[in-house]
Amino acid sequence: MPVHAIEITLTRIVDAAELKAAQKESALLLAAAGDRRRLVVLVAAKDERRAVKKVWKRLGGVLPIDVLCSLFPGLDGKSLMSIPMGEEVQARIQRSAAAEQKTPEGYLQQAIARALARDRSLRRAQLERSLDELLRTYGPEEVTGAAARRIGSECPT
Repeated sequence: MPVHAIEITLTRIVDAAELKAAQKESALLLAAAGDRRRLVVLVAAKDERRAVKKVWKRLGGVLPIDVLCSLFPGLDGKSLMSIPMGEEVQARIQRSAAAEQKTPEGYLQQAIARALARDRSLRRAQLERSLDELLRTYGPEEVTGAAARRIGSECPT
């Protein structure tokens, strides 16, 4: 049976004792990121959807899970996400999806893509404003040199 890597984003930081208890109760091996708000678990299942369901079933009542996401994108370049929602939110999404003649999954996929595009656009605009501010004070060679030094010091040789 294939093994799937699932990333778990938590609503809060978990301590070592809580993580150990979750591992024991779920019989899943969990690896925590340094911030202890993200975990990775390897799950044996026929497909990613079943792997995600297994994680929810075993850890949903044990850990404060915010989102589950496949760690690696599929062949289509997309990641599978599972987000818990209340009945009111689900009903609102279903109504909005129906109004646009989409499935709830398709509606959410499009909404997330739009939000990511907005975020990229905002970040680009912020970078442009910051760069304009730097270039009012410093010459292009100084800015480029400082950026190269910074990048060089952050990258291992």
